[in-house]
Amino acid sequence: MQGAGYGVVIGLGALFALAMIAVTAIMKRRGNVENAEEFTVAKRSLGTGLTAAGVTSSWTWSTTLLSSVTVAYEYGIAGSFFYAACNSTQIMIFSNLAIVRQLYI
Repeated sequence: MQGAGYGVVIGLGALFALAMIAVTAIMKRRGNVENAEEFTVAKRSLGTGLTAAGVTSSWTWSTTLLSSVTVAYEYGIAGSFFYAACNSTQIMIFSNLAIVRQLYI
């Protein structure tokens, strides 16, 4: 049974690696990227808001994932719904604030 688990992990890892190689090759052909640095930083054409959102999401995803699993384990399905409801509230508030901010600029 353990061998099947390793097979799944290695197989999905290889599949993901091949998919990313294919995506990179397609983007290299379609885009006008000169070198690896321009590809990595998107030619420095991203705005401050998108950069901040990317940094924030990369900092918080692991904590959210582990916290949601812990709440679901301790409180069952109801815990999952309550966790999602509490975290969705802050997303809705900040989404509305972003929309209002864009209207006044």
